[in-house]
Amino acid sequence: MRTNRRHITVPGITPLIDVVFLLIVFFVVVSSVVDLDRVPMDLPMPSPAMTVPPLERSAVVVNVIPADEEEAMGYRLDGETFSPDSDGADLLRHALAAHLLADPSTALVIRADRAARSELVLPVLDVARRAAAEAGLQHPVRVELAVEAPR
Repeated sequence: MRTNRRHITVPGITPLIDVVFLLIVFFVVVSSVVDLDRVPMDLPMPSPAMTVPPLERSAVVVNVIPADEEEAMGYRLDGETFSPDSDGADLLRHALAAHLLADPSTALVIRADRAARSELVLPVLDVARRAAAEAGLQHPVRVELAVEAPR
């Protein structure tokens, strides 16, 4: 006598769990890498809020790292800190020019503390102008100032 036995196989969920854990690890690593370039500071809040939300476009962020009211400790771009002297400005110019060569429509976002004086931000504007010339752009670099979003 012959009996037909059917074996019902249930797919294991172990591979699914492995994929979910890999996705979790990926997102944790990516979220920590994104915040490496952020310098903790008290951003200005415009009053009244006359800001325009940022558009979807490529941008690089230069953080002005304050030391005290009179001078900057340095400038940070792509996780690298540049000194506020002329050598640091040249290195920052080359790094910014590389971004502009890759995408000429790249905007420069300057993040500076609320208490930062304009003398700390002006060198970044000069570096942006010289980087545009180094990259051979026929137009100036679009510059934006980062502010705290209104609540």
